[in-house]
Amino acid sequence: MTNSIQIFADIGGSLTAELIAQQLASSDRSRPLDVAINSEGGSVADAIAIYNLLRAWPAGVEVSIIGWALSAATIIAMAGRVIRIHEASLMMVHAPMVAASGNARDLRQSASVLEQVAATMRTAYGRTGQKPEAIDSWLSGDDHWFTAQEALAAGLVDEIIAADALAAAPINVFACRHAVPPIIKERIQAMTTATQTPEEIRAAAVRAEGERRTGIRASFAHFMASDGVAELLRVCEDDPSVTVQAAGQRLLAHIARGASPVAGRYVPPMDVLPTGDSRISDFKAAAVDALLIRSGIRIAKPHPQAADLRRMSVVGMAERVLSMHGRSSASMSRDEVIRAALSTSDFPLLLGNLASTALRTGYLQAPATHAGWTGEREVPDFRPRTLAMLSASPSLLKVPEGAEYKYGSFSESAESFKVETFGRLVSFTRQALVNDDLDALTSTPSTLGAAARRLEADMVYAKLVSNPAMSDGKALFHADHGNLASSGAALSVDSLGLARAAMRKQKGLAGEFIDPQPRYLIVPVALETKAEQLLNSTVDPSKSNNTENLEWVRRLVLVADPRLDAASETAWYLAAEPRQVEGIVRAYLEGEARPFLDQQEGWSRDTMEYKGRLDIGVGVVDYRGLYRNPGA
Repeated sequence: MTNSIQIFADIGGSLTAELIAQQLASSDRSRPLDVAINSEGGSVADAIAIYNLLRAWPAGVEVSIIGWALSAATIIAMAGRVIRIHEASLMMVHAPMVAASGNARDLRQSASVLEQVAATMRTAYGRTGQKPEAIDSWLSGDDHWFTAQEALAAGLVDEIIAADALAAAPINVFACRHAVPPIIKERIQAMTTATQTPEEIRAAAVRAEGERRTGIRASFAHFMASDGVAELLRVCEDDPSVTVQAAGQRLLAHIARGASPVAGRYVPPMDVLPTGDSRISDFKAAAVDALLIRSGIRIAKPHPQAADLRRMSVVGMAERVLSMHGRSSASMSRDEVIRAALSTSDFPLLLGNLASTALRTGYLQAPATHAGWTGEREVPDFRPRTLAMLSASPSLLKVPEGAEYKYGSFSESAESFKVETFGRLVSFTRQALVNDDLDALTSTPSTLGAAARRLEADMVYAKLVSNPAMSDGKALFHADHGNLASSGAALSVDSLGLARAAMRKQKGLAGEFIDPQPRYLIVPVALETKAEQLLNSTVDPSKSNNTENLEWVRRLVLVADPRLDAASETAWYLAAEPRQVEGIVRAYLEGEARPFLDQQEGWSRDTMEYKGRLDIGVGVVDYRGLYRNPGA
């Protein structure tokens, strides 16, 4: 029996990494995981997070593409130990994209982020066994479409599921958000026509009708409190000829009745609304998304009203907030509008949500090579902490007939560290708000979030390369710990085999075998290309014949980080899955957001001040989960 999850929606929209993590938390980790994919893609950040979650599944993941896996969905597919695709299914790979605007520096920053994302995608696609140049061509900017046979030839999948197993072609290639090449449309249409039975055609029609109704309900969701919207929704749902787009147009026409012109276009009239009214909440959420999009930060699923606000300045948003509070701004200067809006509860909250979202986005999008191979815990306070390293459970003893059972006990050792606070202050000046300075409003918190992520990585890798002393008085990597190579050796199948054997021979504190399994290969970037060649090759690179590369070597997860190069460009490491043996642990303050943002209004300098902080500590728990080879 296996566990199963489905990737059947917009990634980063209704299907997020957090939702998948929750599903995995309730699954049996001792059993394999089946992942079914039928998605047009979505947020690359969420896709990479889901990919990492699936790659860490201890019992292995098997992926089935049962409709299509496009764009970001292909990244998730690469987490499979085995990837299967239905005969009439599609895949599409392309470069990461972002909607960017602003000055030259803004565009360069957006391009830099895209390059970092592309580097992560290259690692995922490395599973195909393709040469780096081929993968780079997939990420060159064009859409690269693959039928099932083409995906198999490219190494994107391992097997093709025959049509009689399950007819699972995309329902309507003409409804895809991506531009499907005509030749692909013709192939898929021909395949589905040839293979679908009457029952399958009926099932597809039912599925399409369900998707139509779901899409219409999603479009109407934020406007149900308005008069007549519920009745309009019923009419649109009950008429099969009304598409999602047509229903949206009817909704807009309904809402626009009685509207008045503002700044050259029509918007619904705003009454005085009490704080907490859903319309105020909707406006603030839409305004935050609109400002983030204008500044070049990608939002996977923007608020439906965000498009209406993208051309509205910060001052215009302040005027809208004042209108909601029953205050006219007709005779106010831009500076007075900002001052008046800051005196309400909603405008400072809008700015706080904007800064918090930008901070969190910067944190999540920053490179995080350290996250996969380190453990993670929460602690209640800042006092020094001792993390116990327990032996395995006591061995079972033979119990003679009628005899008493004997008690077993755990041995333990302990390593200490503590959580400390790191942070910086940023502020939004009144002048920045009046001038509609989006760089100050969004880019500054975003870079602060990225700095928090970098701090985590700095602390983790500093701990790894410093080889600190353990509670037994010996260094983390020491011959007596059995986790240090006796002499340096270059990366090869043979040297990896010796390292694996050393790890698996590790014993617990009571002398029992605990058998740590190497999961991550950690290298400086100077060795990254060589490591990719070794892990992605189907044959042993060190042999002159076609000796097959070992499956366990190909299953290693490659981690490369430039911080390691500063210490050594030849040393490499193996790390066990943290759920089996925790080597290095990141600890955070319990209940705090990561990173956390606090705000207050500046009194002496006309500013809104924001304090970004990260409460974190890094410690070594168990040397048996790590292995070091000085390299050669």
